[in-house]
Amino acid sequence: FASCGMAASASEAFDAIGKAMQADATLASKVGGVLQFELGSVSWTVNCTGEGSIAEGRASAPDATITMSEPDFLKLYAGTLNGTTAYMSGKMKIKGNIGLAQKLAGLTAAARKR
Repeated sequence: FASCGMAASASEAFDAIGKAMQADATLASKVGGVLQFELGSVSWTVNCTGEGSIAEGRASAPDATITMSEPDFLKLYAGTLNGTTAYMSGKMKIKGNIGLAQKLAGLTAAARKR
């Protein structure tokens, strides 16, 4: 699914984002911070410092924390849910550096192309 832009689960989506960061070393530096995702009972960390990495679990000091449901995250990942719309409608909450969170679109777009 991930290769055509759809991911069946958050795990699959984050795996695709990680592979995109490995394939293009500039992706992480374009974001330049640590994003933590709270998707229901599961947390993910997207570390966009250095070479970049993805890990299940919480970051010790995230620059931005994004809270949303997994189904909404998958729509955001697939490009069928606009980040601004999700934020304004309350489907996505952002704590910390909102500007950093806005750079997520570049990561998901790159992952969908893989």
